[in-house]
Amino acid sequence: MELLYLIPGAGMPDDEVKRREVVTNSLARSGTSITVEEVGEGPLSIESEIEAHMSIGPMLEWLFRLRDDNKYDAIIIGCAGDPGLAAARELMDVPVIGPAESAYHLACMVADRFSVISPRQAGGVAAADDIVVRTRGMGLNTRLASVEFVEVPVVEMWRDDPTLVIEQTTNAINNAKEKGAGAVVLGCMSMAFRTATRKWDVGVPIINPLTAAIKMAESFVDMGILQSRVTYPAADFKKLVGTVFKE
Repeated sequence: MELLYLIPGAGMPDDEVKRREVVTNSLARSGTSITVEEVGEGPLSIESEIEAHMSIGPMLEWLFRLRDDNKYDAIIIGCAGDPGLAAARELMDVPVIGPAESAYHLACMVADRFSVISPRQAGGVAAADDIVVRTRGMGLNTRLASVEFVEVPVVEMWRDDPTLVIEQTTNAINNAKEKGAGAVVLGCMSMAFRTATRKWDVGVPIINPLTAAIKMAESFVDMGILQSRVTYPAADFKKLVGTVFKE
């Protein structure tokens, strides 16, 4: 099985991209190979709606060029905001997996309510609205106990020492438990990578969106499931080619 983990945006150091490929493959089962690629155009990190939206166009252009290669069995969007998920599903003829969507639904399978741990928005604002809107769109808003925050910016999580990320995440998990969360989702892929092999002993299930997305992708391929063409109609390529996309 060949999977693609595609990072929206540009500017992630090469050594971090390579490290992520090592981590993703360590989490995959035997027989699954995962390639990690960065789009190479767009924001450095996604910590605002502006950055999320600015990342989508270049990512879709990247995927459009990939369409005819038939190289990958499934694609994971490498951001816990799932930017461009619906559009990518319209574009591609293989399963496209969103880490947040995967993790939220898994959390609902093991607990009545879950919390999400997120970095602060750009400017250091502790704004939960984007996650509230996302869970509402999935029909899961009544299952969301709280949104908790870490103060480490996304780019700072790329450093080798994970101590600060782990400390702040542990504090956030404890806050979530006090608010009734029966499970906790790590709401950032940089946080997920930095703690990918950690065994949490905190009394509730911790859902890592990286692992969730990989296992969901493997399961979709195993079951032969593709996104519904009722919900995600195939794109009109005759219209798009030459206007939005360039051949």
